[in-house]
Amino acid sequence: VFDPPHLVKVGDKSWLAKKYGKLDSATWQEDIAKGFSECMRVLKPNGTLIFKWNEEQIKLSEILKVIDHEPLLGNKRAKTHWLVFMKE
Repeated sequence: VFDPPHLVKVGDKSWLAKKYGKLDSATWQEDIAKGFSECMRVLKPNGTLIFKWNEEQIKLSEILKVIDHEPLLGNKRAKTHWLVFMKE
């Protein structure tokens, strides 16, 4: 499961930042892309990756542009998305 931080606008010492982590506002696109690429790199062929994303501050559509992969399927509950990707 790849569950990266999803907050950009949060104080460094806030409990949300401590609980969920914080993305850098200048580099979050690159950070997410690199993290996703590393997850896909270590998967065996035909391996599956579960990706969790919360749309509190960044829409899922923006994330999908950054990672440049289409999920096989997904589910949404409130603002949280669960997506399944497969390595070819």
